[in-house]
Amino acid sequence: MASAHGDADFTPNPNRAIWVEGRIEDALLERLRPEILELTARSREPVTVFINSSGGMPNVAIGILMALRRTTPDDARVSRIITVAAPKAWSAAANLLSAGDFAIAHPDSALLYHGGRVPLSGKQLTAEVAREGRALHTDHEISASHLAVDSFQRLQFIFSALSPLFARHRAEAGNPTLADLDCFHALLRGRLSPAGQRVIDLAVPLSRDYDGLFLQFRKRLRRGRAVTRTHLRKLMIYASADFEWETAEEGDEPWDGGLGRIADHFYFLNAYFGDHERLLEWCAAQAEPQMACADAEELERWPLRIFFRALCRALQEGENYITPADAVLLGLIDTVWEAPTTP
Repeated sequence: MASAHGDADFTPNPNRAIWVEGRIEDALLERLRPEILELTARSREPVTVFINSSGGMPNVAIGILMALRRTTPDDARVSRIITVAAPKAWSAAANLLSAGDFAIAHPDSALLYHGGRVPLSGKQLTAEVAREGRALHTDHEISASHLAVDSFQRLQFIFSALSPLFARHRAEAGNPTLADLDCFHALLRGRLSPAGQRVIDLAVPLSRDYDGLFLQFRKRLRRGRAVTRTHLRKLMIYASADFEWETAEEGDEPWDGGLGRIADHFYFLNAYFGDHERLLEWCAAQAEPQMACADAEELERWPLRIFFRALCRALQEGENYITPADAVLLGLIDTVWEAPTTP
């Protein structure tokens, strides 16, 4: 297959490839593992993953990625992964596609992003099933975090590509005070299909909630003190409760007093910070009168990062059959190729 880039890092290679076909489950991983081991042992050149799957088990998709990125005591290099929708990538297969270092779809590729599901066939609505449903909120936050980490640089590129149009959008909107991110929302939405617009419409208010939630959490963090993971989780719970009670409108209190939404807020904070190691280091650092350069750079990207995290969370709601062009604009894949996506 010819590449517009003319570079092995961006060119699918059928001679160094695996095929993820059918349901993503343990049997598939066991079948692929010897092939992956052979490819990565032979060299650390890029490996192509051709995907034609309706989805399956997210943990198995993660297992495939871990096997592809394995290192050894004698070789710490990691193979670059090129993922290709050939032609279907639904559910866990869509997340696998986005996790590639360079992700490709064909104009006719079928893409579906959604959250986890609890099958109810043959089940009665019991307390156990209700607990399973509640656990989905945790799974959704974790899935959104993984998706955001895998794809954020792509959205940064789209943001930079559209930024020259911000001034014109402010003029056309008659509002010179519009923030860059508001301009980005509008310009992005105007380029998306109805399915992609739905994702943006869910993500924008959610990102504003995340901003307020982070503000509450940051108020409780103190640099220059040693804390534990347990203490951090307590702060997350306190911040989640404060945010819920400050933003709840009179008469809008749900039957559970807001506990469900407080739990959602906590799941988000806990998933966002992952293993908490970086946060623990930040808290233990000595307080400084001015923010370090690295922190300043992170603060500048903060609104876009939070918006993208909200976008990835919005993709967990409903059935999002987005177009390949949508997937590029939303930062989920790198490019759409007119060339065939199968060898």
